[in-house]
Amino acid sequence: MKFSEADASLNFNLRERGRRHRMDGMNFSFSKIWFVAACVAGFWAGTLSAADDVSIAQGEVTRANAGFDPLADIGELPKETAAPDSASASVQPASVQPASVAPAAEAEKPVPAKPETHRAFLFDYELSGFSQRDYAAAVADLFSAYEKNTGRKLVPAEKKKVALKIYTASGKGLSTPVALTRAVRDELIRRGFARENILLVDLSEKALRRAGYLPPFRRGENDWEGSPVVALDTGDFYNAKWFIENPLPSRESYSMTTSTKWDEPQNDRKSFLPIPLLFDVDFRINLPVATDSPALGVSGALANATLWGVSNQRRFLDNPANAAALAVGVATIPEFKAKFELTLLSLEKFQFIGAPKFYAEYTASEKRLWLSANPVILDYLLWLRMNACRSRRGFEPILPEPPVFAMASRGSVSLGSCVSSEITLVELPAKDEK
Repeated sequence: MKFSEADASLNFNLRERGRRHRMDGMNFSFSKIWFVAACVAGFWAGTLSAADDVSIAQGEVTRANAGFDPLADIGELPKETAAPDSASASVQPASVQPASVAPAAEAEKPVPAKPETHRAFLFDYELSGFSQRDYAAAVADLFSAYEKNTGRKLVPAEKKKVALKIYTASGKGLSTPVALTRAVRDELIRRGFARENILLVDLSEKALRRAGYLPPFRRGENDWEGSPVVALDTGDFYNAKWFIENPLPSRESYSMTTSTKWDEPQNDRKSFLPIPLLFDVDFRINLPVATDSPALGVSGALANATLWGVSNQRRFLDNPANAAALAVGVATIPEFKAKFELTLLSLEKFQFIGAPKFYAEYTASEKRLWLSANPVILDYLLWLRMNACRSRRGFEPILPEPPVFAMASRGSVSLGSCVSSEITLVELPAKDEK
């Protein structure tokens, strides 16, 4: 697949802009380690102005100061149609070719694994539907393509355990699809993991029960089809030596109740980190659901891996600057980053306004499943899609560009790029297989 001159016209040139923001006052405290938030300070997280050439008029969203969406031409907004069996909308963006495309058929031999190079890949699977069979075939192909192109292996190692970080905060209507979770779990079993060593992890026990990943209380079970379910808010999975401290307003400012010892007054300004995701597994796979977010602009790959996994996180949800610093800071902790293998993101249903509460009328759907070790490109693509949906429905787009993109993609702490020319797209199934 070649990149034509016509396609090149879509590849907007980046230009430096904005002012330099320094994230102050965020200290990361660990056992014998003080990790200061200056690691995310000094990034260009500027705001937009008229000179940035941003227009939201007559259904057009044009950005001249950021990388374009390698999978959709936002200049022509997706058309929304009612799904036959739900109130969800369907988004069908026009496709364009990215600057760098590596068809799956060309990836016959694994390449040697190199630090961080795996973050330069985006795997895009065109689903036939959302059935168990559809997801099983997609996950198997995506895992194989990921291993061949990056040289990394999704098999048991020292711990012989793996964690699946799911999302259930918006209830059953907008949680990680059970069919996707089951497909991932079954594929990991085929790759050598025992069913009982595949952990499902999320923040809230109540939300996990509402979404169907835990049974009703009266049954007293704490597993899902034989795999343990870890509800972080039970308080059993944090450690007093691993936390993030930030001088934000205390819990009393949010009228929050105390549920575990980690929520007691002396811990008002601390957010404890989930030990199972740091030390108890060989790696973890992120299975988010995409929604808009007052804190980050987009709650997707990065938010699910970070904000929706630490204690006392509600104090960040209405504070964009601090939420972005927390998300990037947590994700770049060496122990945390080392176990964060990849994200699988289904576009079966995503919500573009009103989240985290579920509103079916503000959802959209695409038959698409993404895999990437780079959470930044995934969230950036979601941001473009959400703005397209919001503009079409008459809502204000999410502007200015959320600062988390700049913070997470630049400097020594980079989690990956959101510039199209730096991303290699692998399309599945290969064109000759469709």
